[in-house]
Amino acid sequence: MTRPSWEEIQSSIQERMRSASVHDICIQDFLEKVGKVYEGATGLVDWDTIGDLLPDDVVEMDALPLPENTEAISKFAIIKLNGGLGTSMGLSQAKSLIRVRRDATFFDIILQQVHHLREKTGLQIPLLFMNSFNTREDTLNYPGIAGVNSALELGADFLQNQVPRLDAETLLPVGDGNHGSHWCPPGHGDIYNSLWISGILETLLSRGFTHAFISNGDNLGAVMHSGIAHHVISEGLDFAMEVTPKTRADIKGGVLYRSLTGQKRIELLETAQVPPDHKSDFEDISRFQDFSINNLWVSLESLRDRLQKGPLSLSLIVNQKSYEDQPVLQLESAMGAAVGQFDRTRMIRVPRKRFAPVKSCADLLVRRSDACELDENKALVLRATTEPVVQLDDNYKKIQDFETYFPEIPSLLSAHSLTVEGPWLFDAQIRIQGDVRLMNRTGAQKRISSLKRTGFKDESVKP
Repeated sequence: MTRPSWEEIQSSIQERMRSASVHDICIQDFLEKVGKVYEGATGLVDWDTIGDLLPDDVVEMDALPLPENTEAISKFAIIKLNGGLGTSMGLSQAKSLIRVRRDATFFDIILQQVHHLREKTGLQIPLLFMNSFNTREDTLNYPGIAGVNSALELGADFLQNQVPRLDAETLLPVGDGNHGSHWCPPGHGDIYNSLWISGILETLLSRGFTHAFISNGDNLGAVMHSGIAHHVISEGLDFAMEVTPKTRADIKGGVLYRSLTGQKRIELLETAQVPPDHKSDFEDISRFQDFSINNLWVSLESLRDRLQKGPLSLSLIVNQKSYEDQPVLQLESAMGAAVGQFDRTRMIRVPRKRFAPVKSCADLLVRRSDACELDENKALVLRATTEPVVQLDDNYKKIQDFETYFPEIPSLLSAHSLTVEGPWLFDAQIRIQGDVRLMNRTGAQKRISSLKRTGFKDESVKP
């Protein structure tokens, strides 16, 4: 099939996006990405441009002084990414509706964190959710969210943009644009355009909120830290990113490097951008010792000044998908990639406790267990010395099945790893210590209570 001319592709995309009332800034930004693909860009980096960070690029959070006053915190708004549906866990609603602790959902704990911070500081710190079209209704209908900023006369959310999915061969938009499957989110790098287009950026600045702390909604370890807030403001930083030391479990996590070209700024490198023949280099923990946990500290004044010059040219991520058995492209960007747009940037190396994501039901089992707890700031942090590695087979992949199989949550406080094979009904309290493997290969569901034991340590267990 012959690819249409650039003029035809551009016209088709503009027509599709304008018919859906997508803002011109977003259209301009998306066309820039499509143009790169049209010219042959794959989203992969030139490995020869990857340099090492400088010693002063990273500071230790634990070495930062904790200010005695709340002046720095008073300048910050808190923003949570909340556009995901949790489809990988079999959910068709906002992922933040999932119950994480007893009867507390992600939403509940985020609200607890912010109300606790407000009570502790006496400040009305804004909490904003960046929603997608898929999650906005679930979010604003949740008790306590719509009016969370009522004292500030500020809404609770703003909307992420949407862009067309493209036929991989022609680069034309798929379908007719009248169905949700014809559209996709442009990655969380869209947050900057969304803040600008929605007017939230200017509103926050006009209220005296000069900075934002941005994190994933499913990372309940990401709470305000007065030391980081003070450091960002006192050092006049445009942009700071939290990183934490890599383990073998984190080898696919995004890393930071110094570009050897252009202005030699700090840049973010995601696994999707790594050439296949350099995967082992990317996963080399001795070179890339830390990875980004997507907790960002951003000067809104610097962001506004940069956006006034035009959309951010964030590194392109080409996500290959399938639609009606045809290959399609989703063109995305990561919000951490904005670090390369600014001069005054820094990495903050933080303890692992500030990274508590839930990407799967295995993660959820750890968060619900006694290996984690809510600390004095309502952050969900690890109690255990190291995070237990949990592997659940496909019987537990979907949240509905997970809930059915785990009416009781095993103790993982002393666990190093837990592997569960086959259908087990966790109908009794048990304690896991060391490395334990539960193997049910009978094809029939087995009850944990049938084992007539209360604990397992460094062993493989069969029915």
